[in-house]
Amino acid sequence: MKNLLIVDDNDEFRTMVGYYFTDLGYHVDIAVNGREGIDKAVKLKPDVILLDVMMPDVGGIEVLRQLQSNDDTRTIPVIVITGTYFDNKMKELFQQESNCREFLTKTAELSYIHKKIEGLTSADNSSHKS
Repeated sequence: MKNLLIVDDNDEFRTMVGYYFTDLGYHVDIAVNGREGIDKAVKLKPDVILLDVMMPDVGGIEVLRQLQSNDDTRTIPVIVITGTYFDNKMKELFQQESNCREFLTKTAELSYIHKKIEGLTSADNSSHKS
């Protein structure tokens, strides 16, 4: 079973995505803010993280950087997902972090997000597990 961590302060989005991936057989964990997301990533070492950009306490870029600086979480692939408008400079900022594998909008189809997650969690990409 693949483990997915959703780090997002939007309850509707977390619930919708959580149910979708649970129905597909994933084990889904939820973090409602960046600080909790970092703690859960360290503890759970999920196969992939869906990370919101704009959160009230610790924003997405800071979460990415903290995950990147920790030996236990640096290789966990992160899909950054945002509901706000973003330009290419913001996308480039996130993609400078090696653990940021995708940058998507929340308007992306869940099946498309699933396809991206499957690509990141295939057997040859899951070397971050201990």
